[in-house]
Amino acid sequence: MRALSLPKTHHTSNSSQIMTGRASATPSTMSDLSPPAVRDRYGFKKVSQHITLVEHDVWNFHYIEYLDRRRKKWVTLMKKCGLPYENPKEFPPPSDQVKRFIRKGLPPDWRGAAWFFYAGGPQNLAQNPTLYSDLMEQINEGALSDLDREHIERDLHRTFPDNIRFKPEFDSSAPPSETQSFDRPDSTAMENETSILKALRRVLQAFAIHNPNIGYCQSLNFLAGLLLLFLEEDEEKAFILLNIITTEHLPGTHGKILGANIDIGVLMGCIKESMPLVWAAIDDTNDPSGHSSHVATAAARLPTVSLATTSWFMSLFVSSLPIETVLRVWDCLFYEGSKTLFRIALAIFKIGEDFIRAVNDPMEIFQIVQNLPRKLINPNALMEACFKKRNGFGHLTQETIDQRRLERRRSNVDDVTKLTNVPKTPVPDEISPKLVSTRTNTMDDTFDRIERERWAQEPQPLVKRATTKSKFKRSLSRKKPLPGVKPPLPSNNMI
Repeated sequence: MRALSLPKTHHTSNSSQIMTGRASATPSTMSDLSPPAVRDRYGFKKVSQHITLVEHDVWNFHYIEYLDRRRKKWVTLMKKCGLPYENPKEFPPPSDQVKRFIRKGLPPDWRGAAWFFYAGGPQNLAQNPTLYSDLMEQINEGALSDLDREHIERDLHRTFPDNIRFKPEFDSSAPPSETQSFDRPDSTAMENETSILKALRRVLQAFAIHNPNIGYCQSLNFLAGLLLLFLEEDEEKAFILLNIITTEHLPGTHGKILGANIDIGVLMGCIKESMPLVWAAIDDTNDPSGHSSHVATAAARLPTVSLATTSWFMSLFVSSLPIETVLRVWDCLFYEGSKTLFRIALAIFKIGEDFIRAVNDPMEIFQIVQNLPRKLINPNALMEACFKKRNGFGHLTQETIDQRRLERRRSNVDDVTKLTNVPKTPVPDEISPKLVSTRTNTMDDTFDRIERERWAQEPQPLVKRATTKSKFKRSLSRKKPLPGVKPPLPSNNMI
């Protein structure tokens, strides 16, 4: 099985040095440096807080053989369809057989091209072939806002610090401090950046200009970074796929007023319907007095554990699942659509059902749901749990997801009307991405915006504050501020 082709950077002289991480150190200094990290086929560190080197290597020993078998089957299918299988750009048309192949994983070095092909990238590019170059010109003319520029520069060097393409082994540069000015990045620091970081900056800047309703927010750097990694740093294709993700698969989720609570609400409803015993364990939406909230839907009815799932949707499971498992999820996402995210999320809850039902405290459940996915190193096991015929979730259709999203949006409007006496704005049967991004600012949006700002600085306190959500809403309904809660911030920094 061929490893993913990794283009050279100015830090290295050949691909083997990229994989060993020794390139940026001279022979005279090698003895003073720590041994290079052990890395996987994509340049990520094998060891994490949740997975040991032994656990990784035991799994990978068998998975390498699995990848080789799958590649042979893909080559046979490509030949059957009369398609080239060396650096392919086109792939077999959708069919039940192709869907099965996708669910079992794409060959690693074909992955980026297959994502672009099945997501509709070629058609998108043909419709507007000069869009990306036009946006580059706008950047050079100063069209990027100072706020977006600042946020992009702040997060750029925090993107995949465990990947050698983004942070070379012996790169001693530290991430920028919170007090540093980001209006214009230091030219010397930019010269020392790897090529993929420079490409990431341009993609994020172009995206911010093209999508003013989103601009830039955290999690986009990881999405664009992973796209660049598997698209051989093709900026235009990464830009197109990032647009497809944010407009087609997750409309409104990354907007300045986030709509992630819509999808989380849909997920919670699916759990209640398909796993009632799990729902009974995680449902803490009732008032402490034993009386249910008078608000019927969305904002007031999301349990504490829902906060642990926000990043699943915002970052498409990046940093929530091990990298190989993330890639298998993305294979299905670009072929089957956003229903994949809900199916995988349900499978994670199913895998953790016994652990969740064994505890009663909402914070313990939160920790279980937050940490469990990070241990799921074997993507085949997760895919089996997701798509098995009995007690699986392959039956969940895109039509069902879209309908429930619409119902949640309408419910949010009803809640805002009920609590604020603001005239209700009708929600049409079909929601365009632009309309979603300009929806009414609910109390749930306000709370989440405040919490995300705090999360960026203090991750742990968010868990402890999760139970204050109902108190926060009651304080708003009384038009009195909750002690210690600052007014909503205008920026869109996120977890």
